[in-house]
Amino acid sequence: MKRILTFGFFRQIHRSMIGQMLILSLVFISATIYYIAYLPISDLDLTEPDPIYFTNEKVRREIRDFMDARHEGKITSQQFQLSESLNNFQRNNPDFSYFFMVDGEIFSNGRIPQYYSAFRFDDIDEISRDVNKTKLCSSYFDATSDNGDHGYIQYSNCNDYAFYLEFSGVTVADAPPESSLWAFYKRMVVDVGANLILAAAGVFIITAIILLFNWRLMNKVAKVAYSFNPKNLHQKLPEKGLPNEVLPLVQAVNEMLSRIDETQKQHNFFLSTAAHEMRTPLTVLRTRLEMMDEGNLKEKLIDDVRRLSHLVNQLLRLMRIGGPKNHEHDIDLVQCCQRVVRERHLLAETAGVKLSFEIEQSAVIIPGDEGLMEVAIANLVDNAVSFSSAGQTVELKVKADCSVSVRDHGPGIPDDKLGNLFEPFAKFPPNRNGHGLGLAIVKAIAQLHNGTVTAENAEDGGARFTLMFKVG
Repeated sequence: MKRILTFGFFRQIHRSMIGQMLILSLVFISATIYYIAYLPISDLDLTEPDPIYFTNEKVRREIRDFMDARHEGKITSQQFQLSESLNNFQRNNPDFSYFFMVDGEIFSNGRIPQYYSAFRFDDIDEISRDVNKTKLCSSYFDATSDNGDHGYIQYSNCNDYAFYLEFSGVTVADAPPESSLWAFYKRMVVDVGANLILAAAGVFIITAIILLFNWRLMNKVAKVAYSFNPKNLHQKLPEKGLPNEVLPLVQAVNEMLSRIDETQKQHNFFLSTAAHEMRTPLTVLRTRLEMMDEGNLKEKLIDDVRRLSHLVNQLLRLMRIGGPKNHEHDIDLVQCCQRVVRERHLLAETAGVKLSFEIEQSAVIIPGDEGLMEVAIANLVDNAVSFSSAGQTVELKVKADCSVSVRDHGPGIPDDKLGNLFEPFAKFPPNRNGHGLGLAIVKAIAQLHNGTVTAENAEDGGARFTLMFKVG
């Protein structure tokens, strides 16, 4: 069951604006993670560096920083000293010596250059001075090693910046710091991608706030729409404050409601007028029939007029029943059923059917219209009696949960008829007496009282109709 609900949720989420924003945000976040977090480390070598290489590079970097600052005029000191971070290095490598030149200035701790002339860098400098008007660049760097004595050489002469450095005497290497994936992420990913992630989060939050605000407006519109009375559509959906993307739809719905309301009024006026106009000629016709001589034809004609009058009265009653409304008075379902049983007792007795009445408590109170409620219950009882055979029982029951059920022991209802049983002029079987308005009136009265009416086949035969009302 949980799997079905989850699958249904993901099938419907793309139809929601918030869901669409969530999907796009997830796609964006996934792409960001791929480009910021995965690609930088896909070809990254996180193996520990060689200690000698790490130490040489650390020393070379300090000398180069001093040389660059000297070339740019940031420092004027004539002495070079290793920083305090290399104190352990100097203690462990007492034979360490260096020599370097920058823009013709020489810095050394007593070391005599071993490779400057041997590699003929002096000749390259001489040639460069002769052709200094051309863009000639020369560069060389390499690590040195001689029986455990390690060092480094670097030469460059390019764009009016010439320097040379060499050092040796590195015999004890410093331990490189432990390399970790998190350290790399912190240095390369988190710091670099923080602004991008913050920007994405900001856009997401702002968009979510806008959508949430508009969702609340549209939810307000939906609540108003749910409160509409289908038989009285003079209300309109609120248009104030709606976003421009939704406003045309709401305006179109309001226009459609106006047209439906006008058409419905004309329809109801026609039916009501026609029913009223038919009552007078039917009364006159029945009076004249009563004046005829006795006979089978007279009885058949009077019965036809009686059925036609009943149809007119039912149509008028159906026209008077509106949609759900607030009732000012409370009614007792028990008393309503008791009156119906007394009134229908003779009808049932004539058909050979017994009426059974059962209650769970002495009074069941709901707000409503007493007269209409008795009409609904009486229609259900009449319907049950008409489908019952002589000797059978119709059971009327009022429960404490504000429900009224009418049960017969007749043939039951075909499954294909249950769906439209409460529609106007729906008759089962088709050749049955009546006009198919009784159950439609029951449904209209139930809706008037914010209730429902249902029909089902009982397990041991017959049908059960249930009126269910909500209180509070």
